[in-house]
Amino acid sequence: MSMQTQPTILLIGRDGTLGYLLARFAEHSGYQWKVSADEVSSREIAAMNPAVIVFLSIERLAREQTLVAELSHLDAPIVVCSSVLEEARARELGADYCLLHPLTYHDFQAALAAILASKRA
Repeated sequence: MSMQTQPTILLIGRDGTLGYLLARFAEHSGYQWKVSADEVSSREIAAMNPAVIVFLSIERLAREQTLVAELSHLDAPIVVCSSVLEEARARELGADYCLLHPLTYHDFQAALAAILASKRA
C-alpha cells in the first residue's frame, strides 16, 4: 500500500517512548503516522485529513478542549491514552475511544476495529 493511500493517524502530544510504540502499532496496521506540532490548529488538522486523532494523555485532552470542540466537525474520532480510572473523564472531555494502559497491539487493533465499525454504521 502506498503512503498516499494509507489512512493517517495523527498524534497530539509528544512522548518519545509512547509515541514510538503507537507509531509502530499504526505502521504495522497499515496506517500512516503523523505527530502534530506543539501548537496545531483545527484547520491544519483538517488539511491532514486524519482517520483518527490520538491524544497522548488525559491531561493533554483536558488542556486542548477548545481544539477538541473545533474538531467536532471532522469525521475523525478522538482517541486518548488513559487508565481505566480516567475512562469516564475522557468521555466527558470528548474522547470517542480510549486506549487503556498498559497498551498492547491487540488493544490498539481492537480500538481501530471499533472505530471502523462505528464509521460504517
